[in-house]
Amino acid sequence: MARSPKTKIENSINAELTAAGDRAKMITRAEKKNYAEILSRNLAQTFANSLRSSLPGILPDPDGKGQESKVRSSKGFKKLDVNYSTVELGLGLGVSIKTINFRDPGTKRYTKNYTRVDGELRAEASDYHERQPYAVMVAVIFLPIDSCDDGGVAAGPSSFGQAVQIFRFRSGRDSPKEAAMLFERVLIGLYETDPDRFGDVVFFDVMSPPPRNGRPTTTLTFSDAIERIVDTYDGRNSPRFEWADAAPEKVTAPPIEADEEE
Repeated sequence: MARSPKTKIENSINAELTAAGDRAKMITRAEKKNYAEILSRNLAQTFANSLRSSLPGILPDPDGKGQESKVRSSKGFKKLDVNYSTVELGLGLGVSIKTINFRDPGTKRYTKNYTRVDGELRAEASDYHERQPYAVMVAVIFLPIDSCDDGGVAAGPSSFGQAVQIFRFRSGRDSPKEAAMLFERVLIGLYETDPDRFGDVVFFDVMSPPPRNGRPTTTLTFSDAIERIVDTYDGRNSPRFEWADAAPEKVTAPPIEADEEE
């Protein structure tokens, strides 16, 4: 069920988490899977709403239509959480939302599903980029913020630290000529599950150095995360030109003047 089409300005996903159901009551694998799917759809709506002023026509639309819209890939049509496509660009920007919400009962860590999520991201990036190499793909992976607190001498890096280690290898595609299996950018959203701050969220770019254990001291707000996504898109489609004596500006290729006849 999509959220109301307001722009996201607060650093909270309380409404999205609440709409997914009571976390404490999610016991079975089916219940947890359903929780993750509802949360992902609501987060996709939130990201689309917040990107819409920069990218008009992005899906899902303000009414929630276009959830998991289909996009042509090298293996036929595939569903994409957030999709900005135009006639001129084809797929201009795709945002893939992943959530890992519950500790593994055995290890008491969040790392069990990292390999599965990384495999899903690899397939998505490859299939879209092979057909549309200029498309900008961004992944946003959500983890409870207590994933930062389960490391130690014996356990090694925290679940969050290990997530950055793993998903960094999926990020950093700076050119259409680079490997199709990479995303242009990968962000991790860390959200609070403590009742007093339930849903408060910060973001971390996996290309930044994380603490091996504990919570990062340098993070992005929701607005920062949206700005970073837009900047990544603009960097591919409207790169900034640096002047020596003036402010940088977004430019396209200079117009080519017609040759004068002799």
